[in-house]
Amino acid sequence: MIKVSVILSVYNKENSLNDSLCIESILTQTFTDFELIIINDGSTDRSGQIADQYATKDNRISVIHRTNQDLGASYNTGVRSATGQYIVFVEPDDFLHERFLDVHLAEIKQSHADISLCDFFPIEEGVQIDDNQRKETLSDIKRTIKTGSDALPDIYEIERLYTVPWSKVYRKSLFSDIIFPEGYVDPEEFIAHRLLYKAKKIVHVHVPMYYYVIKEGRKGSYTPIPMTAEKFDKMQALYERVQFFKEKQLKTLEERALIHFTEHFFWYYIQSQHELPEAIARRKEIKKMYKKLFLSMIKNSQISNKEKIVYTAFRISPNFHKLLVTRVENKRLKRSS
Repeated sequence: MIKVSVILSVYNKENSLNDSLCIESILTQTFTDFELIIINDGSTDRSGQIADQYATKDNRISVIHRTNQDLGASYNTGVRSATGQYIVFVEPDDFLHERFLDVHLAEIKQSHADISLCDFFPIEEGVQIDDNQRKETLSDIKRTIKTGSDALPDIYEIERLYTVPWSKVYRKSLFSDIIFPEGYVDPEEFIAHRLLYKAKKIVHVHVPMYYYVIKEGRKGSYTPIPMTAEKFDKMQALYERVQFFKEKQLKTLEERALIHFTEHFFWYYIQSQHELPEAIARRKEIKKMYKKLFLSMIKNSQISNKEKIVYTAFRISPNFHKLLVTRVENKRLKRSS
């Protein structure tokens, strides 16, 4: 059995693949017992052809061409096709340190972990990368080992790292009954907590071995990512996370998840009124979720009485809430002037 299956989903990523840094960083890993599964998710540019060309040069590469659906469906295809004991997800804009697989697998073996994750190094698009950086010696590696349950709070402490699928090596058996939901922009938000909860042990390697390229349209870019109707999907994921923690009787995490949901809810609801005034149906959807969680919100021991008043105001009337928040903000500005 091939030990690691690296899954690379591409959709119209001709420029990234032509750059070759992503695929080359995988093929030149110091650990060589892996397969690279490239999912061409219905690209209309030359992404599929470029992937096929790579496959003719290295027998570790297989390419699956499929009609375009979404990232969740693409990842599920990759997991089903994987023959390795471990799964790695890489995004086509990014690349890996040459010892990414080597270090992660050594940590998994030593700690008997189900998930190994590492820090990531953000790089601005267009910045020239010295290949020596990708090959620099890794010494004095520090690590944190936790049970999966103990790692769950890190979703909120180190949100970006613990919810994304990349920068990690997963034991494939974790996906035996957990799949990426299909039809959503950020499918990982729906299952990140489930994977952590199922993992018996997690090792966090405090070394940046995943290089995340910051470009327009990605998180971290100086150019704001425009509000779209699809972005409301995240509210569904955050709602389901609250319900998951409630079902597992993880009270403290349920309260943290409620706060997280509420913070995002107000931002999405109010911001979309300005940027997407036509998204009335989507606002109604997330408002229904808000109402279902309302009683739990105002009973939440982690929020202040002032916040409970604000939440109640919105429950009574979004317009009343808007007026209340405006008055509070005006008072704050007067005090600071």
